[in-house]
Amino acid sequence: MIIGVGIDLIEVERFRDYQDGAKSCPFTHSELRYCYGKRYPERHLAARFAAKEAFFKAIGTGARTPGEFVLIEVVLDDAGNPSLRVTGIEVIIIGGLSISRVHLSLTHTGSTAGAVVILEG
Repeated sequence: MIIGVGIDLIEVERFRDYQDGAKSCPFTHSELRYCYGKRYPERHLAARFAAKEAFFKAIGTGARTPGEFVLIEVVLDDAGNPSLRVTGIEVIIIGGLSISRVHLSLTHTGSTAGAVVILEG
């Protein structure tokens, strides 16, 4: 059964000059390392940010504080398929919603990145 759906679309340009160490960095160290290892890191950063926004929309809360973004991490399996690792208070929230699986799809072009999150119970 579908518990929630979230989608987000964002301009890649917002992340073109992104500097690691920003005051309220929305990315984990692993995400930054992955993105900056790519030819166009801004596309990957934007897709990860969209994934986090889509997750918050899917659980119905929206991000309440900038620090919550690092509690959601985009990770890749051995085949390169993306998924979300959720920590902190968000674990309690999704547990309360009886979510058994989180589905994630990412996409990006040179100018736009997007993500869809589907929560299954």
